[in-house]
Amino acid sequence: MIEAAKRLALNSYKVCDDIDTRKIHGFKPPIQQSKRARIKIAVIDDQPFEAGSLLRNYGYAIEEKGDVKKLSEIEEYPIILCDLMNVGMFFDTDAQGASLIKEIRRNYPAKYIAAYSGASATSTQAQKAKQHADTFIKKDSEIESWVEKLDDLISEATDPRNVWLRTRAAMIAENIDTKTILLLEDAYVKSIQSPIPDLSRVRKIINEENIASAAKNIVLGLASSAIFEALK
Repeated sequence: MIEAAKRLALNSYKVCDDIDTRKIHGFKPPIQQSKRARIKIAVIDDQPFEAGSLLRNYGYAIEEKGDVKKLSEIEEYPIILCDLMNVGMFFDTDAQGASLIKEIRRNYPAKYIAAYSGASATSTQAQKAKQHADTFIKKDSEIESWVEKLDDLISEATDPRNVWLRTRAAMIAENIDTKTILLLEDAYVKSIQSPIPDLSRVRKIINEENIASAAKNIVLGLASSAIFEALK
């Protein structure tokens, strides 16, 4: 009877496979301009972003941030485009953009990152960056290639299952116990399924459980993911 009760309790929890992705419409490539405009994209580059004006014409919400001194400057952006040269200088003057991408990935696993460079994809900087970026693109690529890459990133960033799996992997790396992860996943899924999606259930679990600050920041990073914008 005790084992049956345990199974019943476990079955009452929601998991990411319970999410009905049909609630999210129009975020699969090719994406309409009105949908593209809803997902904010930060560009980290010490120079003007050459593809920026054309990509804005395609509807993308591109915001150029220059080089960033602290990660909080890109906290609100679910998608990051990061040059590899002469950025990240406040983090690592040798690895530059690759080091910045690594830090963004570690602190904000729900974000999607494209590394770009004028150098070859086989360059040392590119190889380092690709360990943590979601994709790589040559800076001088045709605009069609940029559009294809950005639509793919938006599609991935608005998939609640993908975003949760990345967040869960980051929590496991921070040694969060299985029970807490289960509670947070249940709260996340119920937040997604709510008529007015928000992270209130997740915040409640964070406040009730003894979770280290680094792990809290990882989970709260979901608030700046593209999920809740896509669900509006």
